[in-house]
Amino acid sequence: MEDIKHCDDYIDDKNVSLCLRRFLRFNRWPAIYQCKARSLGISEPILFADYKGVRHRVVMASRFGDVGITKDLKAEKGYTKRVAVDQLSNFSEVE
Repeated sequence: MEDIKHCDDYIDDKNVSLCLRRFLRFNRWPAIYQCKARSLGISEPILFADYKGVRHRVVMASRFGDVGITKDLKAEKGYTKRVAVDQLSNFSEVE
């Protein structure tokens, strides 16, 4: 079985994009930290990435180490596929 790198392993990795690290950090925080951040005016980071040559929005980071993605670039929640972070490329905060 193939070992996949857990999404938490990217959070402090300076070799990956800052937008990816910010998205993962926020989404892997406990809910209480996310609520506190929102109360301070800090919104959840937005993340887009390419998967198999098609642009997707990343909407979730799982405790199991994968992320949820959707082709609906306007969706804020609701993934259609779960993939390992290393299956994605071209991370950005804009489409």
